Amino acid sequence: MKCCLVGLLSCAVLASCGGYDNSCAITAAVTPASTTADHNASTPGNQAQFSIKSAVTGNCPLVADKIGTWSTSDTVTVTISNQAPTQGLATCVSATSDPVTITNNGNFRGHAITSATLTCN
Repeated sequence: MKCCLVGLLSCAVLASCGGYDNSCAITAAVTPASTTADHNASTPGNQAQFSIKSAVTGNCPLVADKIGTWSTSDTVTVTISNQAPTQGLATCVSATSDPVTITNNGNFRGHAITSATLTCN
């Protein structure tokens, strides 16, 4: 009984002193966040390679990641690969008047992946 009481008191003291850190920060984003390619250039000048960069700090829950698919907001002007080994490789077919959004619909530890932009000159 004495042993259990000492153990409980020890746990209470540790908890009151911040012995357990429950902070958590998770980030996941398409990288580079913004880039430019020249649609008139030959390969690879008309392309941009995108990937996902993620980070976890603190005591975060373990949630399964979901491998997503790549997409572009303008499928006529920019194509993007979902096939190995070129996943995330975007190709400018023609010039864009506004940046095109590049997205991966996967998630990292339950958090959505922030999109990026590509401008085609």
